[in-house]
Amino acid sequence: MAYLRVSRRGKRRYYYIVEARRSSGTIRQKVLEYLGRDPEPKRLKRALAYWGVKAMPRTQRKNT
Repeated sequence: MAYLRVSRRGKRRYYYIVEARRSSGTIRQKVLEYLGRDPEPKRLKRALAYWGVKAMPRTQRKNT
């Protein structure tokens, strides 16, 4: 199952679509798609629909 991860570094936010996978008894995250810094809401919606992620981040919900 894929989900959206928002990584913050300083004042910037970086958006990734990641998937959790079990490997040798540990859980590892695999980055499926890097969306960049503050992607446009249209691009974000399209990527979320493609990977089957249902929720949008709170910061983008207000703009759409």
